[in-house]
Amino acid sequence: MKRNNLFLLLMIAVIGATSVSAQSTDPDPAVQEAKEETAVVFDLGRFFGYVWRLEQESDDLGLTRDQQAEFYTVMQEIVSRSRIEPDWAEEVYERLELDVLTVAQLMQVDMFVLERDASRSSGTGTGAGSGNPGSGTGSGPILTYLEGGAFNPIVDDTKSQGQDFLAFQAYLKRELGR
Repeated sequence: MKRNNLFLLLMIAVIGATSVSAQSTDPDPAVQEAKEETAVVFDLGRFFGYVWRLEQESDDLGLTRDQQAEFYTVMQEIVSRSRIEPDWAEEVYERLELDVLTVAQLMQVDMFVLERDASRSSGTGTGAGSGNPGSGTGSGPILTYLEGGAFNPIVDDTKSQGQDFLAFQAYLKRELGR
């Protein structure tokens, strides 16, 4: 009899813990919507990291002086903004991909993205592109975005994305003599 009671208590504890755990990880619908809406901002930030890697690793695919100037101009605009809106980020992202980079450069950037995705699925994601744009509870930049406040995760130097962006910007500044 004691054995059955112990088993029953254990099952109640497990079910209760599972229920509490499920409740605490269910994302707020507004937070989930904001994450989806702002994904392009985070994608743009990672994109700069990939182009920075391209510039460092690919002698034959490095940026021309005109491309460097285009990227630097956009980066200056990003730094000057306290809030990056998804529509603006999407427009800039598309322009850089389609009008500034060559097809070969864009293909190499896509290879970097595939490498990152492969490393993330194996659990070893670091560097450009790793990280989470905010937790399911609405903390961090997503909550600030929802509240209408400053939202520019691209230049957040506490994250690898921001560190890559700022290192790339400093490099371009030196290269262009600005």
